[in-house]
Amino acid sequence: MARPLTVTKERILSAALDLVRAGGLSSLTARNLSTSLGCGANAIFSSFGSIQGVRDAVREEARKLYRKRVGDGFALKPPFKGFGIAFIWFAMDEPHLFSMIMDSQSQPASYRDYIDSHVGFKAESLSAIAGTFDLHGKDAETLYYQLVLVAMGLASTCTVGKSPLTIPQASEILGKNVRAFLMVIHAGNDEREGFVPSIGEGPGGEVDSYVLMQALVGQNHLLQQLRTRPRYIRDEEWAELERMLRNSCDLTPDSLREAHPDLTKGDIRAYILSQLQFSVSEQAVLLGISPASVTKARQRLKAKLLP
Repeated sequence: MARPLTVTKERILSAALDLVRAGGLSSLTARNLSTSLGCGANAIFSSFGSIQGVRDAVREEARKLYRKRVGDGFALKPPFKGFGIAFIWFAMDEPHLFSMIMDSQSQPASYRDYIDSHVGFKAESLSAIAGTFDLHGKDAETLYYQLVLVAMGLASTCTVGKSPLTIPQASEILGKNVRAFLMVIHAGNDEREGFVPSIGEGPGGEVDSYVLMQALVGQNHLLQQLRTRPRYIRDEEWAELERMLRNSCDLTPDSLREAHPDLTKGDIRAYILSQLQFSVSEQAVLLGISPASVTKARQRLKAKLLP
């Protein structure tokens, strides 16, 4: 009779990784893993403590594989584009591992923070950009983040299994975007306006912030309610309003707290309502205070934000 295979930590991790590869992180349960290994749950827990311990180990193992395969893209020419191609190819080849790696366990402060912590390779990319395009500093960072955002969009369509995108097509798209970003960086405003019409733009050549916010407000159920029938905002609803601002403006309540730790909860709420363009009388109803108190609160906030 053949001796049964020993259930080592390595075997458990390998089997767990295969389960995630086939069906995503949700398929990694104690029952499925025990069935795959032909052992009891105790053998698994003695090595990892819990199924969550297994999931954490699988996540780290997937990151190691991701770092190796995507990092190899810098050996291609040009290296920065090679990195983007390797990133997309990993998503195509390992969609469940890619989704698990890119899943954020907490809310990042900004899209750049998310890219830094989940995508990585910033230092290698900036070095490649400097060597290929002779770009440094802010311009190099701009190109890095812009290409990563494009690559993330392409990679995400591949993970759902419905995109007919091929690597040659992805390469062409990345190449055109890199060239476009380089043209924007190097071209002057006059030259750019020859290609991009200004019709319909707001002051300063950008979308009018007031019009943009009005469009966003019109798409949010809570804000529609507060706009049409102002009422006192409950404590649990402020989180929804913060989420709206987090997704729609650069200076979010989180970044405001970080830059001005002396701000009170009332200050933050006054800022949120002002950003969402509620009038003084509307804010009075929403906060349950008088219009005069709203005006004083806005004045105090403005004084605190002055340099």
